[in-house]
Amino acid sequence: MFTLPAALSNRDFRTLMMGQLPADFADWLDFVAIGALLAFVWTVDPFVFALLAVSMGLPYLVVGLGAGAVVDRVNVKSVLILSNIGRGLVTAALFFAPDWGILLLLVALRSSVDTFFTPAKQAAIQTLTRPEERMGANGLSHAINQASKIVAPALGGALLIWVEPQVIFLLNAGVSFIAAGLLLRLSSLAPVPDDGTAETGVIGAIRGGLAEVAGSSLLRSAIWLMAAGYFAMFFYDTLIAPLTRDLGYSQTHLGLALAAVGAGGVVGAVMLGAMKDLPRPFLLIAAGSAIAACAVAVLGGLDLLDIRWPVGAFVGLFAILGVASALSVVPFRTVLQNTVAPGRMGRVTALSEALNTIALLTAPFIGAAIASLTAVGMAFICGGVILMAIAVKAMRMRNHR
Repeated sequence: MFTLPAALSNRDFRTLMMGQLPADFADWLDFVAIGALLAFVWTVDPFVFALLAVSMGLPYLVVGLGAGAVVDRVNVKSVLILSNIGRGLVTAALFFAPDWGILLLLVALRSSVDTFFTPAKQAAIQTLTRPEERMGANGLSHAINQASKIVAPALGGALLIWVEPQVIFLLNAGVSFIAAGLLLRLSSLAPVPDDGTAETGVIGAIRGGLAEVAGSSLLRSAIWLMAAGYFAMFFYDTLIAPLTRDLGYSQTHLGLALAAVGAGGVVGAVMLGAMKDLPRPFLLIAAGSAIAACAVAVLGGLDLLDIRWPVGAFVGLFAILGVASALSVVPFRTVLQNTVAPGRMGRVTALSEALNTIALLTAPFIGAAIASLTAVGMAFICGGVILMAIAVKAMRMRNHR
C-alpha cells in the first residue's frame, strides 16, 4: 500500500525538495532569536510583538498577488534562486538593526521577498510532476515544511545558549544562500504561455488569476475552504498558551504540545505522500476537518468543564491536530495543481495565500474577544464549529476527483 512518492524518480523534483529543505529551515531558524532580541535585549512593549506579527504576515496580502503574477511571467528557476538570495541578504541585514523599528521593517521586507518563493515552488511542482504524482509530491513538501517548524526553532533557541541573537541572523542568512546554491542544479523552468489572454503587466496578470478562480466553481470552493480552515485555526491558535496555563500544565508541556502539532503534520504528510491508492481529495479534506473539529472541541470542553487530563492525552490531542491539518492542506494543494491552467499557478497560489493572510490578521482578534468575554475554551469551541462546517461542505464535494 505504501511506497516512496513516484515524483522522486524525477531528478529536478529531487533537487527542488533538496532546495526547499534549507529554504523552509531559514523561515524558522531565527524565529526565537527575534523574540529574544525584542524581549530580553531591548525589553520592548508587548504591543511590539503584535506589530511583529503584522510585519511578518501583511506582505503576503499587499505584495503577494503581484509576486504570484511575476512568477507566472518569468523563469520559475530564477525566482526560486533569487528569492532565497534576497531573503539571505535581508536576513544578514538584521544583524545591523539598531532598534526594534528597523528590525520590524527588515522583517517586513524579508516577508515581501519570501512571497515569491511559495508560488514559485507550487508552480515548479506542477511543472515537474504528473497529476497522479502530485499528492505524493505535496505530501513530501508538506512534511519538509512541518519538520522545519519543529527542528529550526529548537536549534535556534539552543544556539542562544552560546551566541547572541544577532549572530543567528548571519547563520540563517547562510542557510538561505545554501538553498539558492542547491536550486542552481534545477533545469530551466521557462514560463508557460498564458493561453487565450491579451492581458499585459502585473495588474493584467492578477486579473487573469482572479478570472481563473471565478471561472471554476471547484477552484472557488477549494480556496474558500482553505481560507476558512486557516480562519478556524487562527481563531484558537494564539490561545493555546493561555489554555495550557489555565488547565494547569507547565511551559514545558506547552512546548511539547506545539512540537506535537508539527510532528503530527509530518506523520500525516508522509502517510499521504506514501499511499499508492488515494481516495478523493475532498473526502480527505472532510475527514481532516472533522477530526480537527472534534480535537479542538475536546480542548475547549476541558477548559469549560475544568477537567484535567494526563499530560500524554493532552499532548496527543495536538498530535491529532497536526495529522488532521495534513489531511486538509496536502489534498488542497493537489487540487489546485490539477485544476489551475499551466501558466497561472503562481498567481492562484498567491491569491490563496492572501486570503489565508486575511484570516491570520482577523481571526486571532475575534478569538481573543470571545475568550475575554466568556472563556478561553469557548474560542476553541467556536473554532471547532467552523471546522465542522468546513467538513460538511467538503463532504458534499467528495465526488470530485
